Parts: sequence; structure tokens; C-alpha cells
Amino acid sequence: MSRIKVEKLNPSVKAITVLLAAILISFQYITVLNTAIFVMSLLVLLFFSNAKPKRFIAIFIPALIAAFGIFLLGLYYARGNTTVTESLGSLSTDPYAVRAAMMNNLSTALQLSTRLLAYAGLGIMFALTTDGEEFISSLVHQCGLSPKFAYGIIAAVNLMPKMLDELKTVKLAFKARGIKAGTLSPKVLFTMLVNSIRWSESLALAMESKGFTGDRNRTYYSVTKVRWYDIACSAVLLGGIVAGMILLR
Repeated sequence: MSRIKVEKLNPSVKAITVLLAAILISFQYITVLNTAIFVMSLLVLLFFSNAKPKRFIAIFIPALIAAFGIFLLGLYYARGNTTVTESLGSLSTDPYAVRAAMMNNLSTALQLSTRLLAYAGLGIMFALTTDGEEFISSLVHQCGLSPKFAYGIIAAVNLMPKMLDELKTVKLAFKARGIKAGTLSPKVLFTMLVNSIRWSESLALAMESKGFTGDRNRTYYSVTKVRWYDIACSAVLLGGIVAGMILLR
């Protein structure tokens, strides 16, 4: 029997599950639980998804750097205090107080940094295992999103590569005329805005000519559904977090 890939899960159920998991994480300060969520996200991406290891490892690197920065901040600043922890030079005069403060800081630093890693793990797992158009489709069928907004979002996303190409073309045209213009130059942005309006009008006319009215009662090429394993995976993740919050308190 082939393994169920995370990509097969309903995107709306997956998004709601990740959102509820993030809310649950915000109410606890358990280092072990945060670390377990982060490791679970890595294992899911590695063994139960089609995401390439090089891709998600490259995305995790900035998250690790940010977590390390928060760890250092939490280590050198006591919880509830804005003053820096006593210097190591005072260890000989008051070693117990300094050790107690450093242990308190270490606990706080681990809590904050591992929570960030847990958030990053859940977010990256959702982003790398969810197709954009399938996610919009599930919002229409499972969450009641209007088709007008759904197709508008899809059209805007699909226009982004064309806008980047247009940016390069406009900058090259200004350079050929001997005009210096940066990426954020008003001249460049105005030209892109005019072309974007033209594209949007052409796209709207094409959709209307194909009979698109935005009504919900219409046929769809693909219809996303909620299956038993969507609910099962959601229950396992949320139930595991709640159990960890109770048992590891």
C-alpha cells in the first residue's frame, strides 16, 4: 500500500489544522513539545511529501538563524527584566545568584527559540505541500469563498511572473534611452501600472467572453473533497499537541 502523501490532504483542512496548532502553541512554554513539533515537521517533509530535501533545508536555514538570534537574546536578558545578566567577573563574589539567573535565562531562551522553530516547521510544511490553485479551489468548495475572489486571486498570482518580465523590459528600455531608473523609480512603476491595467482589462474581457459570471452554481473542472484521512491527520496533530500540553506541563 502506497504511503499517503501530505499533498493529498485537503488544503483547507490542512490550513485550519495548522492555524489551530499555531494557536495552541502560543498558549504553552514547553520546550520539549516545541522541539517535537519541529522534528515532526521535518520528518513529514522528508518521508511523507514530495518536497525535495535541498529545498526545505534551504528554507529552514533562515528559521534556524532567527531562532538562534532569539536564543541569544533570551540567554542574555532575564525574563521580565531589561537589564543584562551579571557579568562572569562576579561569579566569585555571588556564584549562586548568577547561576540561578543564567539557568532562568537558558530556560526562557529555549522556550522562545523552540517556539519559533515550531511555528516555522508548521508553516513551511504547509507551504511546500500545498498547491496554490488547489488551495483556492478548496476555499471555494469547503469554505464558501466567492468564485469572483477565487479566480481574481489566481489571475493575480499568474500575472506575477509576467510583471517581473515586464520590469526587466522597462528597465532595459530606459537604459537603452540613456535614462537612469532604479527598480523603485516612479517612471518604472508607472509604466508597469499602465501595462498591468491593460492586462487586467484583457483578462476580464476574456473571462466574460468564455461565459464567466461569478455565480456559484456552475460546473467545475475539479472539486476538492474532505476525506476520512484529512480528519484523521488533523485529529492526530491537534490531539498530540493537546496531549503534550497536558502530560509535559
